[in-house]
Amino acid sequence: MYQSFTGSGRRPRQINLSGRPTNPFASSSPVGGPPSAIASAQQDRANRQQHRERLQASSRIQRVWRGHSARRKTFKAWRQIWDDLEEHGPKASAGNGVYASPEDALKQLRRLLLFYQPKEDVRRLAWYGMRQMATAGGGGAASCSDGPWPEAYLRLSRACTAALRARTSPDLELDRTLLTVLAFSIRKAGNIDQQDAISYYETLTSLKDVPTDALQTALVAPLQSTSQAYVGLAVLLETPLDSGMLKLLHSAIDAVALCEALGIQRSTDFQRSTTANLNSRDPPIRSRLWLLGNLIALVGGSNNASYISAVSRLLGSLAEDVDFDSAPIDMENLTFDRDILTKVATGLPLNAYLHEQITSLINQDSIRNLLTKNAASQDNDGAQLLASYALTLLRCFPRRADDIRMWLYLGPTSTEPSNNLPATRYFWDATKVNTLFRTIWQNSRSVLSLLKASPTTAQQKDDWTVIMVFLELYTFLLKIMDDEEFMGSGSGRNNAIPIGEVGDLVTFLKNLGFTLYFNASELNSTVDAAGSDASTLSLGRHFGKTAEPAFKAAAIESKPLTLAGLPGLTIDYLKGLTTGLLRAIYERDSRRHFLPANHWLMTDRFDMTSFIPGVVAEEESRHLVQDQDDDDKDDPESDEDLEGSGGLFAGPTLPGGGGGGRRGTAAGYASLLRSQNARERAQRKASRKRYLESVAPRLEILQNMPFFIPFTTRVEIFRQFVQLDQEKRRNGYVDPDLWRQSMMFAPPNGMPPRDLLARHHAKIRRKNEFADAFEQFYELGSDLKEPIQITFVDEFDIQEAGIDGGGVTKEFLTSVISQAFDPANENIEHAYFVENDRHLLYPNPTVIEDLKVKLRSMGLRDNQPGSRAEVRNLLQQYEFLGRIIGKCLYEGILVDVSFAGFFLKKWSLTGGANSASMESGYRATINDLRELDEGLYRGLLALKNAPAEQVEDFGLTFTVDDLVGPDEDHKQVIERELIPGGANKLVTADSQSRLTYINRMSWYRLQGQSAQQTHAFLKGLSSIVQPSWLSMFNQAELQTLIGGAAAEINVVDLRRNTLYGGTYVIGDDGQEHPSIQLFWHVLATLPDAERRKVLKFVTSTPRGPLLGFGQLNPRFSIRDSGSDENRYPTTSTCVNLLKLPMYRSEETLRQKLLAAVNSGAGFDLS
Repeated sequence: MYQSFTGSGRRPRQINLSGRPTNPFASSSPVGGPPSAIASAQQDRANRQQHRERLQASSRIQRVWRGHSARRKTFKAWRQIWDDLEEHGPKASAGNGVYASPEDALKQLRRLLLFYQPKEDVRRLAWYGMRQMATAGGGGAASCSDGPWPEAYLRLSRACTAALRARTSPDLELDRTLLTVLAFSIRKAGNIDQQDAISYYETLTSLKDVPTDALQTALVAPLQSTSQAYVGLAVLLETPLDSGMLKLLHSAIDAVALCEALGIQRSTDFQRSTTANLNSRDPPIRSRLWLLGNLIALVGGSNNASYISAVSRLLGSLAEDVDFDSAPIDMENLTFDRDILTKVATGLPLNAYLHEQITSLINQDSIRNLLTKNAASQDNDGAQLLASYALTLLRCFPRRADDIRMWLYLGPTSTEPSNNLPATRYFWDATKVNTLFRTIWQNSRSVLSLLKASPTTAQQKDDWTVIMVFLELYTFLLKIMDDEEFMGSGSGRNNAIPIGEVGDLVTFLKNLGFTLYFNASELNSTVDAAGSDASTLSLGRHFGKTAEPAFKAAAIESKPLTLAGLPGLTIDYLKGLTTGLLRAIYERDSRRHFLPANHWLMTDRFDMTSFIPGVVAEEESRHLVQDQDDDDKDDPESDEDLEGSGGLFAGPTLPGGGGGGRRGTAAGYASLLRSQNARERAQRKASRKRYLESVAPRLEILQNMPFFIPFTTRVEIFRQFVQLDQEKRRNGYVDPDLWRQSMMFAPPNGMPPRDLLARHHAKIRRKNEFADAFEQFYELGSDLKEPIQITFVDEFDIQEAGIDGGGVTKEFLTSVISQAFDPANENIEHAYFVENDRHLLYPNPTVIEDLKVKLRSMGLRDNQPGSRAEVRNLLQQYEFLGRIIGKCLYEGILVDVSFAGFFLKKWSLTGGANSASMESGYRATINDLRELDEGLYRGLLALKNAPAEQVEDFGLTFTVDDLVGPDEDHKQVIERELIPGGANKLVTADSQSRLTYINRMSWYRLQGQSAQQTHAFLKGLSSIVQPSWLSMFNQAELQTLIGGAAAEINVVDLRRNTLYGGTYVIGDDGQEHPSIQLFWHVLATLPDAERRKVLKFVTSTPRGPLLGFGQLNPRFSIRDSGSDENRYPTTSTCVNLLKLPMYRSEETLRQKLLAAVNSGAGFDLS
């Protein structure tokens, strides 16, 4: 009994689901039980299903075969009927193969198409075609051209194209017949749709080994009957063509219809209608390149709007993938397409044919007359079209960009007043009214969404295009425009925008520029190259080059975000353009002050309390990433000052520009490989640069648009950067004594401590400070940043007595500077710097030529080793002077030296790899020339504004005369050409001739003549102070950083930050000594000019630190020098120490102090 709580004694049912036998005495079997039953059932079901599928498949096969067999029998019967009718049917009485009637011909065509198979019935098709051609050409021609016949001819042409696609081997006679019938039928068909047109030309372009004359006839056949055929013609134009084919097409095409068809074809993204050719069609870049070249060859020189639109779209789509400025490769079209274009995916070169066609777009007359020929019907669409075309030319031909801008600036060649429409004003009027400009101008927080908008509307694309071309033209205009013309007071045609509207433009640029830098991490999203193979990006794989690592290949494939989806216009390009223009307007405003003082600031977009720590942290992060950039450094290129970069503002170049002529086949391969490698390095560098911008947005703003941040904040950041650099270099021991101690106990690189410290110690003779410093410290290089020790000795080599407040570094630096930068100093070998009319310094432009003349007089030729060594030594001295100025900036030591603004501008525009690539290097302008030579400046302005009939009276050629030689009384005159052949070229009344002369002269005087000296000085300066730090300041701010603030001396601040020694030390009562109180009272009552004399008497500079006297290094100090009131105050300028006797009378203190200050007494009297 099995009792349970239910009270029932019935045994419960047990179900075994384990598959194991429950009877321990039963025999075990591998098969059996429920699992085997389930498996068996499943197998039975699978077998039955397989059997059913086999039956169904066999049924389908039988059904298909029966159908196929029936069709074969039917087709055979139809073929027999068709053949019988062709052989025994009624014929025209003429007996020449003409059908008896159009109805008979139409019936035969329809019968033929019932069973037509391209391979089996091709000869029947050819036979019918020839008979129908004879029929249509006979008396029944009129009845074979209307009603059902157009559709019948179209079906006949489709049958011919199918037969041509199906051909497996050449048959010249049959191929000729088919092509003849095809040409006939497509002409008779009349209008055809795009799909048929594309299929037609795809078939013809795929044919090989066919009769040329018949093929050419077929190619041009549809062009006279329908405009839709031009959509298909684009397929042909996407392939390399020979000169004969181009001549044939040129005589047959309708240029307007072709350009309009390209617009239709572009809208469909080059899609093809046939499946057979879908996988074998050309890559888009390669296709568009041939299409562009062939289009220009067929329609070139036209100013039709549809042609401009087609060229603009094609050229813009190739801007990032084709190197239009490279020298052409001398190859035939077919060879070039097979051997080069099929193996390169980006950075494509051009062969001679493509180069000739595409560079023909850079035509002065056509560009100058763009507005004239379209002015009659200009609206927003017209402005967008012209803007798109002009912008595309600028993007694709950077070496000719200044020429293009100049031609647009000069305007139409016609002298009629109605046609004289300034391009800059035209595009500004179109810019300021468009919606995009107004939105960004009103709200800086709306910019990000506009830049990231996807998809972008057509109106936004048009607005961006107009804005971009205006920014390009206005940037150029500021380079050639003098201040009077900019302010609206110049004579002649005024291309500048009204001065009252410049503020609106600056606001727009500020809002746009801020977002481009501060939100770089959101904008720098990259787009993967769809379906691209990294190995095809370089020719290296075809020449045995090792494949790039994966991370580098990824960097190559990444592309920056494009602006509104416009081909070739990237966010990086917009950033550079915005940065350059903002800098140019800010520089102009720094001189003429036409905007409110706070108009440039954008502090409302920053948390200024954490701004400085944030910038310092970004600088540290940036250093870590930049350390990885060493392996991708570009090959060193000649300095921009030494060699121009082509165009109107470049230095002298060889005739023919930088193209270098055509490249042969072998040289073309080698040059292309180098170009590809350089392009890959540039892309990796650009990718890393975008990453740096993302991790350091505040730093990017400081280096590219520093005027967004107050000057005092930037000075604090500069000092923080220096502090950070000192800590890194000195292993945390910023104090000079602690650093020396650390070097004694833990010298780096195993160098003996004494030798290490001895390199930083020098014995300096009075009156020979610069020569001794150069001899003993030049080899230090950037190690001059570390603390140095100076021992001054007199003419008898006796060490001077004095107070050494951690070394007399300040006294040494100020002595070297006062000697080397004084043009009249007799204790230096060369006049390294000279003064302008306002006593501001700049490098002596003739010092190298003066030295060469001197050496020649001693019998040394320029190319002899001794002469080159002397010149090299002179440039090293300039480099050392740059290090000395850098040392003062690095240590925070103010020096009394003032540089010319154009020279200081070169410091701030040397600031590393800024986004404004074309603006991060100094560009000479006529406005800077005013700071060099006022007379030359006014003379060039007179030439610029002179009436045309008076220009020849100047009698100028493109030459300049230099007076060189060490002897002032026996100078030599050297004539130099400003352009190749300039001695034989007169400056004419033509505006371009005058502007070219003015800008070439400005370049030579400001940049070219002193290029080597300036380059050497900036090289030394940058070895001490990072160029990116200097880029935070403009030229006026740099002068303040060097010599101190020009504001009135703040006596209260100076008193608060003064240290006292000796008797003057403040005691526990906190009261100042009576003599100290008298001193501060006297100083407070002195005029500011006298206060500056006192400050210079103590510190050697008449200006105080910008951030207050708390930043003065060393601090301003006063100590007693006895109680004799007959003594004069003396100083130790090396430690900013005033030694003040204990005067008891205010009048006596005033008299003695001013007497000492005006006599120049100092350290030597103490």
